[in-house]
Amino acid sequence: MTQTWKKIATVSLAAVMLTGSLAGCGQQAVSIDKENPSINVMTKAYNTESASPDSPVLQKLEEFLGTKLNITWVPSTSYDEKVTAAMGSGEYPQVMLVGSRSSSVIQNSRAGTFWDVTDKLTDAEKFPNLAQTDPTVNHNTSIDGKVYGVYRSRELGRAGVSIRKDWLDKLGLEQPKTIDDFYNVLKAFKEQDPDGNGANDTYGMIVTDYLDGPLNNIAIWMGAPNQYGIKDGKLAPAFMFDEYLEALKFMNKCYNEGLINQDMATYSSDKWNEQFLSGKAGVIIDVADRARRLAQNIQAIDPNAVVDVFGYVTKDASSEPRTLPTTGYDGYYVFPKTSVATEEDLDFILGVMDKANEQEALNLMNYGIEGRNYDLDADGYVVKKDDANLTKEYNDLNQFSTGIVATKLQVKYATDVAEKIQEVYDENKLHTVANPAEPYVSDTYSTRGPQLDAIMSEANTKFIVGQISEDEWKAQRDRWLQQGGQKVIDELNKAYEEDDSVQK
Repeated sequence: MTQTWKKIATVSLAAVMLTGSLAGCGQQAVSIDKENPSINVMTKAYNTESASPDSPVLQKLEEFLGTKLNITWVPSTSYDEKVTAAMGSGEYPQVMLVGSRSSSVIQNSRAGTFWDVTDKLTDAEKFPNLAQTDPTVNHNTSIDGKVYGVYRSRELGRAGVSIRKDWLDKLGLEQPKTIDDFYNVLKAFKEQDPDGNGANDTYGMIVTDYLDGPLNNIAIWMGAPNQYGIKDGKLAPAFMFDEYLEALKFMNKCYNEGLINQDMATYSSDKWNEQFLSGKAGVIIDVADRARRLAQNIQAIDPNAVVDVFGYVTKDASSEPRTLPTTGYDGYYVFPKTSVATEEDLDFILGVMDKANEQEALNLMNYGIEGRNYDLDADGYVVKKDDANLTKEYNDLNQFSTGIVATKLQVKYATDVAEKIQEVYDENKLHTVANPAEPYVSDTYSTRGPQLDAIMSEANTKFIVGQISEDEWKAQRDRWLQQGGQKVIDELNKAYEEDDSVQK
């Protein structure tokens, strides 16, 4: 690794300019020595001590991959600064994690700084593991219809509803399947004394000042698109669709009947769990894994409480399931042309990353070496060694893992809820609704996004709590268009129309 590359971490953000990489300045790429290959990687570190070059685990991983990995670990708290510094100086590793499609990442991608790997990720003959990347997630990472990196896979179907199952059982209710069922459960949790204390002191669902979580899930259940949809052949925001307004009306009805907390407009999301844990309410719509924390924490307060989780309800008994997805990734690895000299070198690196998705490599990156860092119990589950010196041998190696192929080796589920959460993830993934506008960039939204979001966020809250009428809500929607929203729509549609990779 060159001294210049090591020094980029000290570059001041104030001095960073994007012109270095955009103009093609920076180091001269050197071809990979196939006889003694090594790859320079920059990725995130979440531990104070990451796996060092002399780590037995890293060395075994390198032996399996047939390549030395020169990993620069950058603290997660300052990682984006280091990426910006690299872009400003034009000094890149061969493999670099970028956290998001920031404006600088987009500019550099368009300028040809990074290799286009769109076709590589469908080449099952060369890269059988990377070819298993999810088309929806690749779509989400793409820029102008082109994919510039290998994403780090995360749960796509993470949405979930946490619910007091002991309350359902006491009231003789089943897990809700439809919107009407869901409403009836909320109503019963308020009116039928689910905690059995004889007092009228419970309600259905906790909603916070983070309204988007519950609202967007309910809107998807109702049939609305995910952030953007196609109307008359054009991209249009979700709030332009009738189903979105149906979701608002549903929440307004729940609010008027006291089925959700009356202070929802100001109730901090930091306190989201409190009313659930204290037994005041029995439903939270958020991510499925919230149920794990709720199940663990509620036992100290009420040992008889039982927390369950499910992924969705349908609009009615005849409707198909629909779930709100995440983007499905946590950053992606790009391959700068200034450090990856040729397509042959690119293929070599992709081959290494493909092999890193084989089970032996995944086990090493996630758990270390069997018999040294972990053992297997009688059922084949991982039992980690509780020794900090052993743990640091594989600390943060999982950050290099892309997780395109799932790790078969697992730690035993701590609770039934934890196992159920994984079932929700797997089921949700089958029914996710993609955002067709995800790959496109609006310059207007880049500068006016927060102000535009605030218009609709405030209007949605006011409508739900009854402070404005439907006509007044629609007037705010028109205001959104006038304040720059129409320009956002036009810019996104221009990019959409120019994207030949999408069937229209």
